[in-house]
Amino acid sequence: MNNTNQLFNKIKRTPYLKPTAAFMTVFIFAGALVYYVETGENPQFETFIDGFWWAIITFSTTGYGDKTPITLGGRIIAVITIFIGIAGMSFLSGVFASVFVDRNSRARRGLVDFPKLKDHLIICGWSDEIKEILQDIVAFSKDFSSDKIVIISNISSDKIEPLKENRELEQLKYVRGDYFSDSTLRRANVTEAKKVLILSDTYESNADAEADSKTIMTVMTIRTLTKEVYICAEMINRKYESNLKQAMCDEVLFKKDVSQKILSYTSVENGMGHIFYDLLSQKENGSRITTLEIDAKYIDGPFSDYKKGCSHASYIILGLLENTGSPNKMKMEALRAAQKTTNVSVLVDNLQSVKELEVNKPVFAPENEYIIKKHTQAIVLEKINESA
Repeated sequence: MNNTNQLFNKIKRTPYLKPTAAFMTVFIFAGALVYYVETGENPQFETFIDGFWWAIITFSTTGYGDKTPITLGGRIIAVITIFIGIAGMSFLSGVFASVFVDRNSRARRGLVDFPKLKDHLIICGWSDEIKEILQDIVAFSKDFSSDKIVIISNISSDKIEPLKENRELEQLKYVRGDYFSDSTLRRANVTEAKKVLILSDTYESNADAEADSKTIMTVMTIRTLTKEVYICAEMINRKYESNLKQAMCDEVLFKKDVSQKILSYTSVENGMGHIFYDLLSQKENGSRITTLEIDAKYIDGPFSDYKKGCSHASYIILGLLENTGSPNKMKMEALRAAQKTTNVSVLVDNLQSVKELEVNKPVFAPENEYIIKKHTQAIVLEKINESA
């Protein structure tokens, strides 16, 4: 109902409403008048529908000639209608062209909202590597083509347009504004988004601490709007990790730590840098690390059963990823399960385990006896079909 009211209010505010209504009134009046003048004299105008049809053809300057006035009055009305039609069609063509040009201009400047977009990816912030990030997302993901990606930033549109010159990014969407603002996030329809990626944006921040603070504010703002969307945040300083966890951020990436670990491993073990890069490059290497759903029959059973039952030539099982899916639903489910005991000490322990529940916890090379829990996926090294 609110959407309908907003639509009517928007229509009423448009400067084209009155001229368009005037042309429509003349159009209907001309059809009725020519029918009144011609009826009884001209067999081509037997009903009001005939007059209405004639008015449509004449007003649009199409001129089929299947119905023509033969009386003097009818011909005078026809001449007047033709001139008004020429002016009206020119005006309406200009209106439609203006609407499309205005919308395209607003879209380029990041001023368009996306209330109907669903299951999309929102990227908050800006990075010098944004082009490579977007290209990798589109190449790696089955869910996020460029028309399903929205960038929120205060960056100039001059930096957005070159991204769209790439064919795979030509339908990229852009919302200009503060990404930690609830009004800006609503414009990108964050409540219906599938995932939000928050970049550690130093573009508008004078210090690393300021960039991290904006990241935390963004997570908190999103969580006031929705508990369901998956949030992945990039941070600079690890000391703020607890703040992100309290704000219910699902996944935190410390860019400096990743680079440091790769460098450390490379200096100890030869080739580690190549190994990590090739695993993350996916199609360039013909394989990728990904996750697979585990059949329900293996849940609450030992890992050895799953290994035996799911051996496949196209992938190698590396481990398990526990506590996947919607973190909010998963924690609520764990909380309800924890409260099903009458033993107070057991209840306290159960509630503590719920509090310490680690979302997306990887377990590599588990023992054969390791029990596969609910909400667990398999971590696999999958061979990619090059023809795909």
